[in-house]
Amino acid sequence: MWTAVQRIRLHDVDEDVDAVRSLMRVAGTPRASWWLSERSTPADVEEQLLARGLQRIEGDYHVEGMLLTTEPPRADVEVRKVASADEFVEAVETQHEAFNTAAARRRDAAALREEFELDRESDVVATYVASIDGRIAATARAAFTPRGVLLFGGSTAPWARGRGAYRALVRARWDDAVARGTPTLAVQAGHMSAPILRRLGFVTVCSFRRLEDVL
Repeated sequence: MWTAVQRIRLHDVDEDVDAVRSLMRVAGTPRASWWLSERSTPADVEEQLLARGLQRIEGDYHVEGMLLTTEPPRADVEVRKVASADEFVEAVETQHEAFNTAAARRRDAAALREEFELDRESDVVATYVASIDGRIAATARAAFTPRGVLLFGGSTAPWARGRGAYRALVRARWDDAVARGTPTLAVQAGHMSAPILRRLGFVTVCSFRRLEDVL
């Protein structure tokens, strides 16, 4: 679904935008996120990219890079790793509900089952769900690296918010990070999740401006 463009230091903006769009066409990814930071060049790179058709997305423009290196609080909510393709489909549907994802951006069940099978072959990526009253209340993912765990996809269904599910998912991934000997969590946090993560002990170490390109 997505191409990610990072560590942006451009010399020929037209050439580089064309190169990314060519990659998107080959890969079949209709959208690209361009992650700009204070180190991106040239100095007016954002204005140049906007002039070439990229756009800011309201509510998903300023993103904080945050780290946690101390034990977060526990929450009295059941958390488990997704164990079946059907459960993975349900978890992603919960995420779509939480993010109010447009229908055009949602993948069908067959594509999600294929993704689950690919994830299951690797020990690098895992999907977690938190349950309340026997229902999936929240879901989140993790990518395990030699330096720590990257968190992404954390989302809570509207009916379950304020009941500790998000906190429980953070704690579960922290426990797995500790078990692997890499007690650090990293996350790219938007305006909804950053305040919660700060309360859990995360600190901001950098910031990004995200632009989106749509073929």
